[in-house]
Amino acid sequence: MTEVRPLWPDDAEAFRTLRLEALQRHPEAFGSSHAEESVRPLSSFVDRIAGGYIAGGFVGGQLDAMAGLLIPTQAKSRHKGMVWGVYVRENRRGGGLAAKVMTALLAHAAEHVEQLHLSVAASNERAVGLYRRLGFEPFGTEPRALKVDGVYIDELLMAKFLR
Repeated sequence: MTEVRPLWPDDAEAFRTLRLEALQRHPEAFGSSHAEESVRPLSSFVDRIAGGYIAGGFVGGQLDAMAGLLIPTQAKSRHKGMVWGVYVRENRRGGGLAAKVMTALLAHAAEHVEQLHLSVAASNERAVGLYRRLGFEPFGTEPRALKVDGVYIDELLMAKFLR
């Protein structure tokens, strides 16, 4: 059984596990690193959940997918949200879980912001395709946005206007 819902502070351990897996398996997809986040205490993951919105995709009670929303606190930029930390476990890919989690995030975001932004590795065609199907449009590319083990990663910048 699949359930998509916001993460709660009680989900911090599962969130930490999934986040560290994402950072370890796909370092090219995230601005943070496994080394940086693996030393953080569990309380920092509780704080991250409590301080924002993270949609979680659960299959059989296990957290297998996530997508976060960051809304700036500055008056001039709080009309736009930033999607971060999107990840689906490899054994759950291709079954629509990413779309379900992102759809939940979009519904929540529509109540709070006018537009969403995200960045994705330009070479990640599968993710780019998902975001396009969800209505995100590219507006630029940041060359050499990340550097992972000496390799530069270009990121495609995408936006979706909600209202």
